[in-house]
Amino acid sequence: MKHITLNATIDDFRHAVNGQIEHFKNAILIQRLMDGKVEMRHYHAILTTIFHQTQSSPYTFSQAAANCSWQHGEIKEYLLVHAEEERTHWRWVLDDLKNTYYQGPDPRTHFPHSTAEAYISFNHKIAHVMPIARLAIACVLEGIGGQLGSYYGKKLVQTLNLSIEQTSFFLSHGETDKHHMQELDDVIAKSNLTPEEMGWMTHCANVAGQLYYNMYNHEAFQN
Repeated sequence: MKHITLNATIDDFRHAVNGQIEHFKNAILIQRLMDGKVEMRHYHAILTTIFHQTQSSPYTFSQAAANCSWQHGEIKEYLLVHAEEERTHWRWVLDDLKNTYYQGPDPRTHFPHSTAEAYISFNHKIAHVMPIARLAIACVLEGIGGQLGSYYGKKLVQTLNLSIEQTSFFLSHGETDKHHMQELDDVIAKSNLTPEEMGWMTHCANVAGQLYYNMYNHEAFQN
């Protein structure tokens, strides 16, 4: 990942987001999926990894909304709306674990995997240090979900012979995220961010993309 200067343009930001979406395809779990080598244990491992990220996300959106200046009122309001929209998605993860007969420990009783912890911590930092850039992080995840989610979700269904009820998290995001991608781009484009603020947006898109990639690339998927 190249160093990002303090100043950037919206085109720099969009390039970073698209680059991270493309990079995500290289994660070990995604490669396993494309090669038809994903097993149920891998599916359970990613669900228990992303559970904590999903559970924490609405609250870091809310924190960012509270800390965002009214100078960026449209971003502030969208952060709050997005927090509410994401509020219950962690339950989809638990439903998918239950519906695929997961026998491991309840993820609510365990600390996050280190890759998820890193991603969550970054979100908390940005929500306080540069709250508008919480949208940049969202752009990467919504972009991955919107552009790749449906395809990968259907591939998962075929490989593991799953039903829609067993893959609600990934299949649902594959559809909703397409709409969110356009919403996010519109809000950011209207907000007249300074070159320095856009630099933060670009930086956060790159860091978030790598941290999210790491959750799909950790040791559980290496064999």
